[in-house]
This record gives sequence, C-alpha cells and structure tokens, in this order.
Amino acid sequence: MLNILDIIFLGLAFTATITGVLINNFEKHVPPFIIKGYRYGSFAYKGSDANFLQVIEVPKAWYRHFYLFSSVFGVATLAYMILVYYFNFTVNHFFTIILRLLLEQDEPAVSATAAVIAMTLLTIQCIKRLYETYLIQVFAKSSKMNLSHYLAGIIHYFACIIATVGQAPLFCGNQNRQNVNWNDTRTSILVVPCSIIFLLSWYEQLKTNIIFANLRKDKKSGEVVTEDHGVPNGRLFSHISSPHRLCEIIIYTALLFLIPTKTFFCIYLWVLGNQIQTAIQAHEWYKKTFKNYPTNRFAVFPHLL
Repeated sequence: MLNILDIIFLGLAFTATITGVLINNFEKHVPPFIIKGYRYGSFAYKGSDANFLQVIEVPKAWYRHFYLFSSVFGVATLAYMILVYYFNFTVNHFFTIILRLLLEQDEPAVSATAAVIAMTLLTIQCIKRLYETYLIQVFAKSSKMNLSHYLAGIIHYFACIIATVGQAPLFCGNQNRQNVNWNDTRTSILVVPCSIIFLLSWYEQLKTNIIFANLRKDKKSGEVVTEDHGVPNGRLFSHISSPHRLCEIIIYTALLFLIPTKTFFCIYLWVLGNQIQTAIQAHEWYKKTFKNYPTNRFAVFPHLL
C-alpha cells in the first residue's frame, strides 16, 4: 500500500522523467509553457510565448533555502535520534502520530544503526550543500526557476529526513526498547562500503562545485568577475558534463542501500529521473553553446549516457 510520500514522489519521478524525455527529444511539439516551467538556469526557455509564468518564478539563488531548511531540520532530527537511542528519551507521542500519518508504517523497516548512520550522512550532505550555496557557488542575478522547483526542493529534503527517521525502531511501532533491532547482518555488511562510497561522492561533488564557481571568479583575488558560463575542465569533467549530478545519484544510491524501504525507493526514483534528465539538457546546451566543446564527454554516466 502506498503512503502519501510514496504517491508524491512517484508522481514527481514520473513527471520529471516523461517531461524531460519529451522536451529533450520532441521539443518542437511541446507547448512553450511546459518548457519554460521545466527548464531553468543556463538552459532556461528563451522565448516570449509563456511570459505569464514569470509571476511564479523565483531567483535560482533561493536554492540556498533548501539547504538551510534541511540542515537545521537534519541536525535537529539527528540530535533527537541520539537522545532517543543513547540517552533513553521517549519519542514524543505527537511526533509518532505525524510519522504514522505520513508513512502509514506499523513496524520498523530498518535497524537503529542503519537509521542513525543514514541520517548522519544525509545531514552532512545538507550541511555541505549549505556551505556550497552560501560561500562557494556564484548564482547569476538574472537566473530564475519556477516556483514548482522551489517547492519540490523543500518537499524533497523534508521527505528524505522523515523517511529515514520514520521507519526506524522506537519512532515506528511500539516503544519497547527490549525489542529494538539495534543492528543486523545486512547493516553490518553494508555500512562501511556505503559510507565510503557516499563520502567519496560527497567530496567529489564539492570539488566539482568549486570548479564551477572558479569559472566566474578571478584566479588571484577570488572575486566574482563574470556571471557568464564557461566550459568546466578537470577531474570528472574529463568524462562527463555533470559530475555533480552523477555524485548526487551515487549519494542517494548509498542511502538507499542503508534505508531499503518503499518510501525511500520512491524518493530515489525521483532523484534518478530528475538528475538524468537535467544532465542530458545541460549536456546538449554545452554542445550547442560552445563550438569546441569536447566530443568525448557524455552527459552523466561515462561511456553510457
């Protein structure tokens, strides 16, 4: 049975994938308002046919809000989990009601160890993105995105955190500590490789965003000197156009292995569809914009796509 978060993210995954495929392959036949609502940033729709959508556009720099919200929410949730698991706090009854309404889960689906580690990794990802968007990335002042993208980002991080904690022991089901599944064989086997893969991708995504930011900064002073786009080079850019999106996919793959629940899988499908379709758009935009763009690069998966 699907819960409300399952339905939301299956809908987002389907919409992002189908719309992306239609625009990427049959753009001439897609109504302009759909293209303008879907594309943003460097490859935003440039026509004037759907200018009425400008009333629900917000600055792309508002991406920062995703990570401010998720960092605060993630840290608070992780701290609460630590208090519950290691300091014998009782989960607030109101909190369990909210989790039950959203997830409709009666029994824990993961071990306490898996939930704590996944929440820790998710939180440090949110904090890293907060650091990147506030202190590293350079957002063009004219760059906009549709309000739907903004809302989807807030919902995404809210759901990721809720799905991680809401299907864990004591937060889901009864409060009997004697029956808590603190760890299991599956978690013991996967926790180290998943954490290593996550952290390597986490670091590579950081380096990728530094490369992007440096395209708009003076090499000596570090001051922003342009808002124009350039061709990034180095590291994974030698093989693909969107290393940051590949890293995002790998990060959520590692989290899915730690939290292999139906709800997290629905979130994963949304991440996968959105990142792949956006990477394809970025790749095509690079090839059209820069005549000498390297022909050996793929969009997101080296030697595949």
